Amino acid sequence: MKLTPHEKKILSLIENEPDIINDTKKRAKIAKDNGLSEKTLRNRIGDLKKYGVISINKNKNHSDDKKLVLNEGISDEVIDEPISLIKKERKLILKYSSIAGFIGLIYALVATPFYQSTTTMYPALETENSGGLLGSSIAGLAESYGLMGLGSAPTYNIPDIVLSRRIKKNIILSNWKSNNYPDSSNLIKFWEIDKPNKFSPFIILDLIKPLFPSGGGFSTSADKIHLENAIEKLQKLISVSEEQSGLIVVSVLMEDPALASDITNYIADYVKNFISYEQEKEAIKKKEFIYSQMLSAKEDLSDSEFKLTNFIKRNPLALGNPDLQLQQGRLVREIEENQAVYITLRQQYEIAKIEAEEDKLFINILDKGDIAVRKSKPKRLLILLSSIMLGMMSSVLYILYRNKLLFK
Repeated sequence: MKLTPHEKKILSLIENEPDIINDTKKRAKIAKDNGLSEKTLRNRIGDLKKYGVISINKNKNHSDDKKLVLNEGISDEVIDEPISLIKKERKLILKYSSIAGFIGLIYALVATPFYQSTTTMYPALETENSGGLLGSSIAGLAESYGLMGLGSAPTYNIPDIVLSRRIKKNIILSNWKSNNYPDSSNLIKFWEIDKPNKFSPFIILDLIKPLFPSGGGFSTSADKIHLENAIEKLQKLISVSEEQSGLIVVSVLMEDPALASDITNYIADYVKNFISYEQEKEAIKKKEFIYSQMLSAKEDLSDSEFKLTNFIKRNPLALGNPDLQLQQGRLVREIEENQAVYITLRQQYEIAKIEAEEDKLFINILDKGDIAVRKSKPKRLLILLSSIMLGMMSSVLYILYRNKLLFK
């Protein structure tokens, strides 16, 4: 609320002569000196009291000792009073901020440090067919004969492989060397997941389990529970992202920097070998399929040639008979069709053999995971500053709430 010029004038008179609030004679004199009636001045003072702009506070020790409180307006009061209160309570704010900062610093010092290792990889670019121009033309000819599905091998999404349950199980159950276990151990032992925890809910379940019948249910072994817990923990420590350019970035956080590097490089090699193995298996499967089709086409060709040979033997003078000539033409066309299919499949088979035997590059490893020289987490400075800010904000809110200014 903003005061009118007239109300500001009355407020100025009160500041100079506070006694006019209660002294009728003095109020009448001041009103006359300023061209006002005593009644008007009294009413305006009553309005300012109603607005909360002025108030009279009595001293606790002396009831007659009065103190006049003046404010320029409600809007100024809302702004100035909290600010002045915060300035007044700055020692309390500093105390709370210091305590919160100290707690944050203790946490940053005792929290388990994590080290990050990162690897980057690119999917290798593939041509339309491994056989070049010959392979492309043969593939087109094969499709013209209805031999679909003989194109390039299927592609694989690298982030899906990295985040798959299969690779996580392999990582957890593999043995890794670390500072705590120089002779190597799996991650379940490294994280001490297999050690009993007195606060674990499974301990309570094991104690009350004999009190209830099984009811035909199933039981889960401790090894499976440990594996599931390790998978959940590892899932939070592995991150993978794909850039617009196609670059795949895989990062691993571990308590041991060398272990983080080893697991990161293991993931890169696993992805590379997995795709290579699957593509090789697909190429062998394709070669075997084409070979079986080629044998079938060869039998069809031999059968059609045998039919034409027997026909000519039975009808050596078929040139003078139109029906015999038509039948002979059909047998010749059958041989030509079977021959074309056989030649196509034979060429495809040779290409498939080359694809199955050659070494292809499906994944380019750009950067291997190096051993981190600095810890990635926790970020002590950030934790300290965040704790101090949290303590400061909490103390300010507490002060405002205590003085009933928070929801005013």
